[in-house]
Amino acid sequence: MVTIKEIAKLVNLSPTTVSNVIHGHKGKVSAENYKKINLALKDTNYISNMGGRLLGHHGSKIIAVILNFDRRAEVNIVSDPFYDQIIGFLEEEIRKQGYFMMLYTSGSVVESLRLAAAWDIEGLIILGSLPEDAKKFIQQQQRPLAFIDTYVDESFMKDGFINVGLQDFQGGYDITKYLISLGHRKIAFFADGDHLIGVDEKRFLGYKQALSEAGINFQQKDFFALDYRAEKRHAFLKEISQDQLKNYTALVFTSDFLAADAINVFYDNGIQIPRDFSITGFDHNIFSEQIRPKLTTIGQNVNQKAVLAVDYLVERIQSKHAGQKINILLETELIVQGSTAKIPETV
Repeated sequence: MVTIKEIAKLVNLSPTTVSNVIHGHKGKVSAENYKKINLALKDTNYISNMGGRLLGHHGSKIIAVILNFDRRAEVNIVSDPFYDQIIGFLEEEIRKQGYFMMLYTSGSVVESLRLAAAWDIEGLIILGSLPEDAKKFIQQQQRPLAFIDTYVDESFMKDGFINVGLQDFQGGYDITKYLISLGHRKIAFFADGDHLIGVDEKRFLGYKQALSEAGINFQQKDFFALDYRAEKRHAFLKEISQDQLKNYTALVFTSDFLAADAINVFYDNGIQIPRDFSITGFDHNIFSEQIRPKLTTIGQNVNQKAVLAVDYLVERIQSKHAGQKINILLETELIVQGSTAKIPETV
């Protein structure tokens, strides 16, 4: 394997200058030499020695993506295409910025912070953190942080705070209002679990707001909590499809994953969509396009989330200053497809 000294000899520059290029210290190298050295690194297939980087205090060039998820033992989080998508976009953008991505599924904040210290992580991207865990990260972590899809109190959004999320409330409101425009007034809401926080809570509040504006009274029986374990979730959906759901004409789900899963269960039990129910999802991922009928849903730009989070984080890493707080909520889009239909007019 080629060494820094050999690269330096090849380009007729000092090893220190070559090292500065390898470690991303652009300000210490002229543009001409920076280009010359990078070309030599590419031509010789130079591979940076990570151990040497750490021992030399040059920084690990590692950005950790932490999936804050406490169900690791029971379910694979990347089975939901949303996580699969955003992890792919994050890796691509992190690589473009000259860093390496370390992916870690964490069950606790303490565990995540230990990882960051052990690997000398330069920055962390926290995906889908609970509000209480987000507060702990903000309070205990000295390294630059960026959150994706995280809701915390305004008091914790101090200088250096970065979050890139979605207008979840608006999405929940828009899709419910659309169902109401089709004549639906008996609309149920389905979510992952019965304790709503973060994005699901905002989507639920948007749903309730749309009902309220239409003069539709929400009752607690209109909310259905789904189990994260497929076997129990499917048994529950089959059970309620025989009686409770006969009181509704439309069902709102907090994700395409859950909506598509329910459509399959209903189909196996003789229920046709949208003849028997109109169904909506949220995310506009691959499930919404592959299920039949295609799913009416709320679209979001997952790539934009990843790009913004990485760009702002790298800026903080390289500037070494906290900077102003950033809390971006991206717009949503109503995607109307085949899983919804008008209520037939009665003569």
